Amino acid sequence: MAGRGQSRSGGALRAELAAYLLAARKNTYVDGSPMTRKQAAAALRRQKISEYGLVRIEGAITRIRTKSVLEAMLDLYEVGDAQREQLCELWARDRSTEDWITAYRPVMSAGMTTYVGLEAQAEEIKLYQPVTVHGLLQTERYTRAVYGNGQRVNDVQMSFIKTHVELRRERKRRVFQRQPRPVRIRAVLSEAALRTLVGSVGTMREQWEEIAMLSRLPHVQIQVLPLWSGGQMHREYHDFAILTLEPPLRPHIQVDTPWGAVSTSDKESEVQRFERAFAEMSSYALAPEETSEYLHQLSKEIDKP
Repeated sequence: MAGRGQSRSGGALRAELAAYLLAARKNTYVDGSPMTRKQAAAALRRQKISEYGLVRIEGAITRIRTKSVLEAMLDLYEVGDAQREQLCELWARDRSTEDWITAYRPVMSAGMTTYVGLEAQAEEIKLYQPVTVHGLLQTERYTRAVYGNGQRVNDVQMSFIKTHVELRRERKRRVFQRQPRPVRIRAVLSEAALRTLVGSVGTMREQWEEIAMLSRLPHVQIQVLPLWSGGQMHREYHDFAILTLEPPLRPHIQVDTPWGAVSTSDKESEVQRFERAFAEMSSYALAPEETSEYLHQLSKEIDKP
């Protein structure tokens, strides 16, 4: 089982349990083929587990309700005693962990809740943002301006904005201040994301200073992707993040959609697609050591009459 020096969130514990159960199902054969969710759900009918319910359990979206349901799944997958004990312990720890995310669930989709639960457990996070500064790099003032600018269009209350500002502050703290090892961050920010005025000039200057400071941390690499770089280069038009996690958890991707929804996946083909996109954009971006000077030049430009 994966372990770390710092406490683990309920979301991370649930994701680890889900990964083991998914692998156990696929290692259980019916008529010479791996057991499908439909077959598993039929066998678990007495426990009132539907095929959709299995999707949510294996996707770490929902907890397994009771130990008897978990044991029925372990029986079905013929899990051995040693691993069975470990999985029951994982389930118990997940049930007893009061997630810090709980208070923010009302303002997050199920996919985003799962992603945020894994974020601070990652070994590395690769970030790309084409339009605004990525949330993990934002100052509170900048975040407040982002939500405030969209308040009339999105018809949200001040309490909603306040909650999201608090959520981003807590996410940032848990990622950058994790002990004993902080999460490695690799970020590519489009030049458009840095030049787009959000809030006031003072807000932007403070945000640029924050990015410059973060870029100097030993575990952080931030690159700027110029607007005119690579005419033949593939460029993503929505932000995304790639999480590298400790086994048995597989890498996850998170992509925002135009409707404000969040899509997450751990499918290898999809993760590899975004890995290739990140690598290509990173290769066309300015070198990490140029980031601070670039931001300094932006600050000088904005001072010009």
